[in-house]
Amino acid sequence: MRFYQIPKWFRTLYPGAIWDFFLDQKPTLYLTFDDGPNPNTTPFILDLLNQYDAKATFFCLGKNVKEFPALFERIRTNGHAIGNHGMLHLDGYKTTTEAYIRNASEAAGYIPSSLYRPAYGRIKKSQYTALKKQGFQPVFWSLLTYDFDAAFPSEKRLALIRKKTKAGTILVFHDSEKAFPQLKKELPVLLEEWKRMGYTFVAI
Repeated sequence: MRFYQIPKWFRTLYPGAIWDFFLDQKPTLYLTFDDGPNPNTTPFILDLLNQYDAKATFFCLGKNVKEFPALFERIRTNGHAIGNHGMLHLDGYKTTTEAYIRNASEAAGYIPSSLYRPAYGRIKKSQYTALKKQGFQPVFWSLLTYDFDAAFPSEKRLALIRKKTKAGTILVFHDSEKAFPQLKKELPVLLEEWKRMGYTFVAI
């Protein structure tokens, strides 16, 4: 089963997290990209965003920033926001709180940002509380695009994204090779449509 939007009751478990900007009535969308930087995907995304004067937020893995520092710096110099996605892509439900916080803290040594997105959106309450105490601002989303799911027909995914996107939506895409075939085909279509509708694209 695919969960495109996080249930409202789930939000009550994590007070203070960012989920959307629906209260802002301006025609803005918040594009986010998880798991990069990646030399096979990030340059395409950056070039495409530049074509549409779009700013986004990249939740990066510390191990990738360590390996590709110049590409990470390009994200920043292009005016995009950055966020911490952990040193490794750990599932909080399967990780001790001590190890989880250590993973986030190690990534913070490479990613100078208080924004933090838990991998898979899975984080224990104890982990969440500890992150908040260390000054991290957790960011979830209001729409998961499932761009990583190659088995999901493209037209159905596009139709769903069109239906569920509105002003203030935080959308999750992925800066990864698994998602890239879908992203390369669909993101240009969406950006063109959203631009015609009058949306602007803002970093968190």
